[in-house]
Amino acid sequence: MTITIRGTEVLLLPQKAVFFPLKKILVIADMHIGKLVHFRRKGIFAPLRKTNEDLEMMLSLIRKFQPTEVVFLGDLFHSEINSECGHFIKTIEHFPEIRFTLTKGNHDIIPDALFKETGIEITDERLLDNHLVLRHQLPEKRHEEFFYIIGHIHPGYRFQGKGRQRYSLPCFHLTNHSLTLPAFGIHTGMAIPDFLNSDEIYVIMNEEIIRMPC
Repeated sequence: MTITIRGTEVLLLPQKAVFFPLKKILVIADMHIGKLVHFRRKGIFAPLRKTNEDLEMMLSLIRKFQPTEVVFLGDLFHSEINSECGHFIKTIEHFPEIRFTLTKGNHDIIPDALFKETGIEITDERLLDNHLVLRHQLPEKRHEEFFYIIGHIHPGYRFQGKGRQRYSLPCFHLTNHSLTLPAFGIHTGMAIPDFLNSDEIYVIMNEEIIRMPC
């Protein structure tokens, strides 16, 4: 689904990412690479998997859209370097022509020296045309002239049926000053924001994106 933000075309992807066609920038939020390994080290049950579905999905998007830049909106790694992180680093080394940028998040507590070895550019925010700002979360003091594209919250939309059935699906949450992406990592939770009547909600249903009422 394509939306327009401040005159800029933005493609919302059912793979829980966005793509800027004119700039050829792919944006991904909250991959939390290494989260399952981190949990197992802490004695918390986490499923074993033969392949990393998140990396496979990222590779699929790169092959499809051929971006010149991939921007990660924070929480790329989950608090530590482990075997999954090494796999990710080896994966992006196959794309020397792509610029990889990370707007650092609260879980990206790995030392900067280790980040430098990945070849990923580290910054607090990435400024695009038309005052669009890519970053992990809203700043403490929001600038009125900026429109923020962020992650961090892992937004979801809750459906309630008859008989007290409830289920939630990931969504894109658009307000008058920000667009919040769903978490890209499949092993992350969701939070249900307090939606306003003026907001726009785009729910991911399998391979489709459906706009829902607030």
